[in-house]
Amino acid sequence: MRLYRCYPRVPGARRGKPGHWSFLPRPQLHGRWDNADLYDSWYLSRSAVGAIAESFYNKQRWIPEVFLTPAGQPRALAIFELDEDRTLLDLDDARVLTKLEVRPSQIVVQDIGTTQNIAREFYANTAGTHSGVSWWSSQLPAETSVMLWGVDGAVPPGLKLVGIEQLSESHPAVIEAASRLYRVLG
Repeated sequence: MRLYRCYPRVPGARRGKPGHWSFLPRPQLHGRWDNADLYDSWYLSRSAVGAIAESFYNKQRWIPEVFLTPAGQPRALAIFELDEDRTLLDLDDARVLTKLEVRPSQIVVQDIGTTQNIAREFYANTAGTHSGVSWWSSQLPAETSVMLWGVDGAVPPGLKLVGIEQLSESHPAVIEAASRLYRVLG
């Protein structure tokens, strides 16, 4: 499975340090599925467009500076492959939600107390059989967001980097995401 993640790239950054694709800020407390006392949350998307939409949705006008780090370096899109034997708990599947006794409204609610408690239960009950969860993107519901469980800042098992692309207002996925979110480019 191909996965994508936007990050503030710093050329020459060392593995696990700010600016490297493998850096994960810790502790994580504010994401919808975060439970820093149990696991690290690796947020990704199943599409480049989804990753870009989730990363930049809060900007109304996507000018060139949006795609630069505070130090003036281009932000990047990391492209990954997740091993085929890694499964995700699909929160867009009614049968899964029924089995877990969770309603769709509990998944989409904008209350991290609710979603973090649900994630705690998911992790306790399925971490041995699943690598994380997937659900529909809050910004583009036709896209799928993914959160993989990690430990101690290490890259989640089975996740391998296969490419890095520089982001700019001319990147094809940026153009598509801007169009679908009704954002102005330039």
